[in-house]
Amino acid sequence: MPPHLRRALIVRDQHCAFPGCRRRPSSCHAHHVIHWANGGDTALSNLVLLCGMHHRLIHHSGWTVRITNGRPEFTPPSFVRRRSPAPGSTAAG
Repeated sequence: MPPHLRRALIVRDQHCAFPGCRRRPSSCHAHHVIHWANGGDTALSNLVLLCGMHHRLIHHSGWTVRITNGRPEFTPPSFVRRRSPAPGSTAAG
């Protein structure tokens, strides 16, 4: 990843972008929303900053992430029940 793109990702997300997580950018990975192997661009519009734990969660569970209006938006799997949506999540009770 080009350094200027990583800097832009850090400026936008500031920390792990997963709702409720505040891990520092230095301990985060740049996750392709649409995987590069599936034709996803290495571009700010297709990247999100995730700590290792949340990066694995996105890859190995039903959680999804998309970029909406330039910001990451997370959706939990259907088996996760919440009383109220977490910031940055589209979860509904």
